[in-house]
Amino acid sequence: MAELIGGRYQILKQIGHGGMADVYLAQDTILNREVALKILHDEQNNDPIALERFSREAGAATSLSHPNIVDIYDVGEDHGRHYIVMEYIKGYTLKQYLAKRGTLTVRESVWLMKQIASALLEAHKNGIIHRDVKSQNVLIKADGTVKLSDFGIALARGNIQLTSEDAVVGSVHYLSPECLKGGVATEQSDIYSLGIVFYETLAGDVPFNNEQPIQIAMQHLKDELPSICDIRNDVPQSVENIIIKATAKSPSNRYKKILEMLNDLNECLKPEHKNDKKLIIKNNTFSLKEEKKKEKEVKQKKEIDKKKLFNTLLITCVSLLSILLLILILFVSGVIGTGVKHVVVPDISNMSIVEADDILDKLGLSLDYSNIERVMTENTKEGLIISSVPAIGEEADRGSKVKVIVSDGIYQTMEDLSGKKINDVKEMLKSKNFVVHEQAVEEDGEPGTIVRQEGVLANEKYNPNIQKQITLYYIQYPSILIDFGLLGQDVNNVAAYFKEKGIATEIVELKAEDLTEQEAAYGVNNLVRISPNEGMSYRQVDGQKITLFTYR
Repeated sequence: MAELIGGRYQILKQIGHGGMADVYLAQDTILNREVALKILHDEQNNDPIALERFSREAGAATSLSHPNIVDIYDVGEDHGRHYIVMEYIKGYTLKQYLAKRGTLTVRESVWLMKQIASALLEAHKNGIIHRDVKSQNVLIKADGTVKLSDFGIALARGNIQLTSEDAVVGSVHYLSPECLKGGVATEQSDIYSLGIVFYETLAGDVPFNNEQPIQIAMQHLKDELPSICDIRNDVPQSVENIIIKATAKSPSNRYKKILEMLNDLNECLKPEHKNDKKLIIKNNTFSLKEEKKKEKEVKQKKEIDKKKLFNTLLITCVSLLSILLLILILFVSGVIGTGVKHVVVPDISNMSIVEADDILDKLGLSLDYSNIERVMTENTKEGLIISSVPAIGEEADRGSKVKVIVSDGIYQTMEDLSGKKINDVKEMLKSKNFVVHEQAVEEDGEPGTIVRQEGVLANEKYNPNIQKQITLYYIQYPSILIDFGLLGQDVNNVAAYFKEKGIATEIVELKAEDLTEQEAAYGVNNLVRISPNEGMSYRQVDGQKITLFTYR
C-alpha cells in the first residue's frame, strides 16, 4: 500500500528533489485528482528558518490567483512532516524543454515571456518578490500555458529578510548585480532574472557560465551581455532591446516595473518596430556606492516634487472639470454620439493559443487568459481551440476580450468488459494507464469470466492521459487439495488424474544428477517432485499449470 499523507494524499512516485524539500506525484483520494506533494526534508523540520521559508512559500503562492502561477491546494503537517499540496503540471520545466528543443522561435519566446511577466505582475501587485526566477521554476503545459512555481524564497512586503544582508539567495546564473552584492531584492531584481531567462530561450543557454560561481557573479557585475542578435540573425532589434533594458546592471537603467516590460513584449513584434535602433546604455556597470548615491538623489527630488504637487493638482483639477463639463454639454446636445466600433470574431478553431492570440491582436481583440476553459473532446487534439465566446462570426467590441474553450485531449470510451476473461484484458488496461484491481466472486459460470466492473463503467468517457483505477469482478476459479501419495506413481497417470479434475499440468524432465537420494528412489518415468507440493490447496487460474517432475 502506497504511503498516505494527511489522511488523503497517496504518494505515487518522486518527481523532484531540492535542497529543502522533495516533490512527489500523489493522488488526492478525496477529490480523485493528481497533485504535486512537496514534503520538507526531515532534517529541516526542526530548523525554524527552514520552517518559516516553507510557510512563506505556501503563504505567498496561496495569496495569488493567476492562470500563470501554480495553484496551492492545501498545507499541512503529518507526524511532524510539513507539506504543501500543489497543482500538478504534466509537462516540462523550461530548462528541460530547452534541453529538448535547443532554442525557441522568437514568437514562442516572446509568448512565454509575456506569460511569466503576467505572473510576476500579479505577484508584485500583491507585494511579493519572487527572488528565484529561473528556467527551472517555469513549468510548461502541453498546450503552451506557462506556470511560475517555487516561491520558496519569495519576500513579501512587511516580512523580515531571513538571510543576512550580505547573503546571496537564488541561482547565481540569474541573479541581479544588486542581489549578488547582498542588497535587498526588489521588483527590478525579478526583472533582471526574467531578462536572463529571455536570453536563455533564444540562445539555448544562460549568457554567463563558468565552473566557479564567483566567476559567474563577476561576469554579471562587470561583463556586457553577449548580443543575442550576433548569435541569431532572426531576432529583431526590438526584442534584443527588451533584454538589454531588463538586464541593465544598474537598476536606474532597468525597467522600473514589470508592467513596462510586459507592454514592450506586447509591442515588440509589431511591424512598426521592425527598424528599431539598438538600445545603448552608457556606463553599464554596477556600483553599490553609486546606487546608494542615486537613491539619495531620487529621495531629495521627491521632496522637492511634493512641494510642487499641490499647485499642479489644483490646476489639473480645474482643467479636467472644464473639459468634463464641455463633454457633457456636447453629449447632451447630440454633437458627439455613442457609437462603438465592432469587429467580427474570426475562425480560430483548431488553432493553438499562440496562433489565436496573434490573429485576435491584429483585429483589436485580446484573448482572455484568465478564463480559458478546457474540456475533453471527441476528435480535437490537446491544446487546440474548440470554440470561443463570442462565437465565431459574431460581432465583438474592439478592445474586448475573447474567451476560448480549449481541448484538454481526446477522450476514450470504456468498453463493457463483462463476459470477457480477466487475463485477456488486464494487460490491455494497464497499457492504457489503468491501475487494475481484481476481485474474485463465487458465482456460477466459466472461471475467470468478468461479471462486472467498477471505477470506470461501460460506455463511460475518460482521459487516457490520467491514471485511473478500475476494479474487475470475476468468477472464482475452483480450488482443489493436492493429494498425498502421488509421488512414485507413473507421471502420465498423475497427469491424467488432474486432467479429469479440469486442472492443467506440464511434465518437466530432470537430470539424474539433479535429484535427491529420495527422489531417485521413486524410479524412472515416475513422479519424483510436484509444484505446488502435496497437501497444499491449489486454485487453477488461466495460464497456470501444476508442474510434474520426472526423469527417464
